[in-house]
Amino acid sequence: MDSIREDIPGNPLYANNKIGQIKEGLSFLVRGEILPNGERFHVDFCAENSSEDIALRLAAVISRNLLGRNTRTNGYWGTAETTSVIPIRLQPGTRFLLQLLITNDAILIAWDGMHVAKYEHRLSYYDIRSIEIRGDVRDIHVEHKVVSDYPQRTEKSKHYVCISNRHAETGIYYAEDYDHHTNEKGDEEAPEETNDDDDDDERPLPLPYYASFPRGFFDLGYSMVLWGRIRSKPQTFRLSFQAGPSIWPQPTVALLLEFQFSLDGNGETDEPIVMRSSFANGRWAEEIKSELLTGLRSNVEFKLKIVRGKRTFEIYLNDKPLTNYPYKVHPKCVDTLLVSGDINLYDIEIEEGD
Repeated sequence: MDSIREDIPGNPLYANNKIGQIKEGLSFLVRGEILPNGERFHVDFCAENSSEDIALRLAAVISRNLLGRNTRTNGYWGTAETTSVIPIRLQPGTRFLLQLLITNDAILIAWDGMHVAKYEHRLSYYDIRSIEIRGDVRDIHVEHKVVSDYPQRTEKSKHYVCISNRHAETGIYYAEDYDHHTNEKGDEEAPEETNDDDDDDERPLPLPYYASFPRGFFDLGYSMVLWGRIRSKPQTFRLSFQAGPSIWPQPTVALLLEFQFSLDGNGETDEPIVMRSSFANGRWAEEIKSELLTGLRSNVEFKLKIVRGKRTFEIYLNDKPLTNYPYKVHPKCVDTLLVSGDINLYDIEIEEGD
């Protein structure tokens, strides 16, 4: 893309060539404000060599809500990457929080406290010697330090809820709960897919969605219940019962439950494959995949219930037993439920056992 390759003329708004040793866990936290008529800005990780290589150019294109990524070596740009794992909103005249984390395999990128992209290294990160910022932004402050987890959350985010009682209604949000770094006036992010007849009280929760609770809170016999609707043309949706909300390092996962959709011969959404796994001690357990009759299709509403049983997670769909997953990790470590994928999520509750 020309908007990524094309340099922004003039001196950088911010430049630092004394960033020290680059190593895994080094985080660059960029705070600033997009100009009221802002069109674009660049963050460049620069190498110190005769060809002026750029290990990563992060190019924000405001009108397209896009954070493009590319690398320049020996004067030539590679293939640009523009996709993101969640929708991004870049709004002129608003404050922002951008985080870039160096890992051994890639640079992780978060916008306003939410992970949005992973950029695998095309140049060794050891070659990075400086960071430069140019474009339509102001009031730039950059902090770089080694961190133990990623991403750094904003003070308020509608993507997170802390459950402090056994029954949690989480389906209604107000402007003061919205990400203050993204939009101080409380405007919404890119809208979730909804039906025209969706009731205001059923406005879907933003995905990915994190429900956190004290460790040991999800006790024996208790269940986590979700209400939602499959979006049109779904590919996947997943639930992760895990220890903490971090993306990096990979947290312990007691249960990863994923519904993987495909199309049938007529181009319609087919029954999903139901996948279960877990992660502990640096390794994923072998996936268990099952072809089950779920009735899940595009635009179908559902109720999903996961019970903490004596030896397994017991999984129910629309009040009928679906499958289970034997414990590979003791469920007492779980303090976070992460929900993501191609659904509209309306509510989450924790229910007591009999």
